[in-house]
Amino acid sequence: MVKKLLLIGLVMAFFGAGGLMLWFTTLDIPDFRSFNQDRLITESTKIYDRTGKIVLYSLHENVERQVVDFDHISRLVKNATVAIEDDQFYEHYGVKPIAILRAFFVNLGTASFRQGGSTITQQLIKNSVLTQDKKISRKIKELVLAVKVEQALSKEEILTLYLNETP
Repeated sequence: MVKKLLLIGLVMAFFGAGGLMLWFTTLDIPDFRSFNQDRLITESTKIYDRTGKIVLYSLHENVERQVVDFDHISRLVKNATVAIEDDQFYEHYGVKPIAILRAFFVNLGTASFRQGGSTITQQLIKNSVLTQDKKISRKIKELVLAVKVEQALSKEEILTLYLNETP
């Protein structure tokens, strides 16, 4: 009887894994090469007087924003962001599997999608390229693109993009 149950379980796991792989291969993951084109940061329009002094910001969708280079962002802002959002930012490769599993089990226990396990890189991808939908397919796309971003950009570049992107 135990052998029969084990065999049924193995067959179900095999077909489940096959179905999961089939579903995964049909996901439409955005092309990473268009990352910088897809990411358009909305900046404020500045209106100057004839002396060159800014007299008015023309707000774009209630956003008053100016892109800032890494060297011009306060070290305290960088450190605080990493400490609060992703304390292992400099040690991982774009994703933290343990954090994702923790969030999965917490969300499963509360029957909600409140707990997050995203790294700064994943949040950058979600906020700039993907939608805010709380779907498993979006999360998988986010994981794949986060690993690609980590391979293509330095941690400094990722943090700069994140700080310029995040409201």
